[in-house]
Amino acid sequence: MRLEKFIYNILQSPFKSFLVYLITLILFILSIATFPTQITKAKMLPSKDSDTFSIYIDLKDGSSINQTKEVVQCITKNLQKDENITNISAFLGEGQPLDFAALVKQSALKDKESQAEIMVNIKKLEDREITSYNLVSQLRADVQKNCSLYEANIKFIELPAGPPVLASIVSEIYGGNSFESRRNFAIKIAQILKNQATLVDIDILADKDFMMYELELDNSKAIISNVDLEQIKNILYLAFEGMKVSVINKANAQNQIPIFLRLDDSRLLNTSKVDDLKAKLQTLKIINAQGNTVGISEFVKIKEVIKEPTITSKNLNLMINVIAETSKDSQIYPLLDARNEMIDSLSSDYDLIKTNMLNLSFIDKKTNERFDLVFDGELKVTIDTFIDLGGAFIIALVLIFFLMVMYYKSFAISGGIVLSSFISIIGVIFAHIIMDLITVDIFYLTATSLIGFIGLIGINSRNSTLIIDFSKQLVIEKGLSINEAIAKATATRSKPIILTVLTMVFASALIANDAVFGGLGVALIGGTLISYVVSMFFVPVIIKNQLKKIL
Repeated sequence: MRLEKFIYNILQSPFKSFLVYLITLILFILSIATFPTQITKAKMLPSKDSDTFSIYIDLKDGSSINQTKEVVQCITKNLQKDENITNISAFLGEGQPLDFAALVKQSALKDKESQAEIMVNIKKLEDREITSYNLVSQLRADVQKNCSLYEANIKFIELPAGPPVLASIVSEIYGGNSFESRRNFAIKIAQILKNQATLVDIDILADKDFMMYELELDNSKAIISNVDLEQIKNILYLAFEGMKVSVINKANAQNQIPIFLRLDDSRLLNTSKVDDLKAKLQTLKIINAQGNTVGISEFVKIKEVIKEPTITSKNLNLMINVIAETSKDSQIYPLLDARNEMIDSLSSDYDLIKTNMLNLSFIDKKTNERFDLVFDGELKVTIDTFIDLGGAFIIALVLIFFLMVMYYKSFAISGGIVLSSFISIIGVIFAHIIMDLITVDIFYLTATSLIGFIGLIGINSRNSTLIIDFSKQLVIEKGLSINEAIAKATATRSKPIILTVLTMVFASALIANDAVFGGLGVALIGGTLISYVVSMFFVPVIIKNQLKKIL
């Protein structure tokens, strides 16, 4: 057999055996080097192609509902130009019906006039030529350029492929002596995030100071005019907020049905200026005890106050979130660039302390205020997942090693089996590189890729065990030399091994193009193919000097 002779020649030649080690080492180094060079990029899960996405609109606090409506109308007008969009639903002053993404994005808490959400449905996948995430990326730039009126923050929200989080990158900022100092530091962090090309939809989840107006009743003037104070309050509520005035009882209703009374849309102000409020108050009248009509504006003073900011906390610690989404990129790479920029640009004003993982602490050199920056969101889920899967892989290798030690009574043979299993990472990485070259979007090494890599350990270990056991049998029963036995065993077992490999390749090819499980399929294809090469050439070379110890 040609394969048997070829393997035997390698085993007999120290130079050829060394060449096998050298080629394997070079391929392993090249495959690992693709991570720092970003030839291979890692991400927990690729973007999900769905038939819907949402848009969150946040104007500065104090903006009127008419300003919000103007922004929403601008956005819908721009969206309607795209042929892939089928229908649009807008929700002013409230969140949309909760979906998978909105569960943790605080959509249900929205009740301000400065907030709105838009739900967008697009054509089914088979009816369009572009993926939903590429469509969103394409629409985002145009909409944000044309419709960011009144300092509106417009965020495009896609359904997540994995567990829902507040955002792809969440920068939690703790510390500071006051809300203002914490917010000022958050502004600096947000500006650095904006400098990253692939980070979009940056937003600071903290209120800005804005002027609001309180209506203060002049009790003495109302008493002199014989006007009922309670009646004035009720009219003001009816004019601006509305109130329950009575109930209806119906036989088929489980509860009483409230009658809610409020003036029509004339209650809404065109702008947030005090002149509009004064004009509105002048239209409201009340009848005093003598039957005379008196303007309510006579009894109401307009007082300007600064709106108290909304305070957020986590685990009883005051904090501010700065969020960002990624556009056609993994979370880790722009975050690393942003983190380096934070260290370089803020080191002149702050003393930096590197805490656990990527987190940082900053101490103001002038005020000695400390700010702790903790990264959360999908970024943290990604890091935690890769750490957990990496730990699972190491545990699997250790368990297989001790299992082989118990079976062969040899640390060297067991180490060779484990090493040959680990080397299959070469095939996994190069398969991802090839897929990245032939696909339109970036093909990431994902969590499912690591699951496939872990699954390959058993396949590779089985191949090595078959060759070792058969080689041992040939030496004992046929009296062959060790090199002859290994060459013959490897050549004989090559057919069942290649059949197993081809079965795995064909089966995995069915999911190789799947958005979520594509990484699993590609990892199994590349890993099983390289495992065949490893079984045919690397395993024979690595066991030839150790086989005689287990005879």
